[in-house]
Amino acid sequence: MEYACKQVGEYKPDKLIAGNTHPIDTKGITLSMGSGTYLRGTLINRQGTICNIQIVEEEEVLDQPIGILTDDINLSETDVTKVVIYISGEFRASEIIVGDDVTIDDFERDLRMLGIFLK
Repeated sequence: MEYACKQVGEYKPDKLIAGNTHPIDTKGITLSMGSGTYLRGTLINRQGTICNIQIVEEEEVLDQPIGILTDDINLSETDVTKVVIYISGEFRASEIIVGDDVTIDDFERDLRMLGIFLK
């Protein structure tokens, strides 16, 4: 007989969430096939990859963020990966992971428009 209350994961406190003044909401999304690992706190863009800067028609353009990963994930090379992202709330800027060519400050305005506030 299988138990209805089975432990699935483990909660390990970290410093990503910075407060509860603003409600924390999440959303499930699907990331494309790929390889590699994204850590909890990674800022995800509309293409489903880490937020960075792109070159479009010889101009630098910032990715548009859609949320922050709630958990560590390993991308699948053979199938899409379903993940959960934070789409609103208060988060510690120092704990958010972005691409090598940018800082979290580059995305603060876009994040605020989403309802994500940095401390």
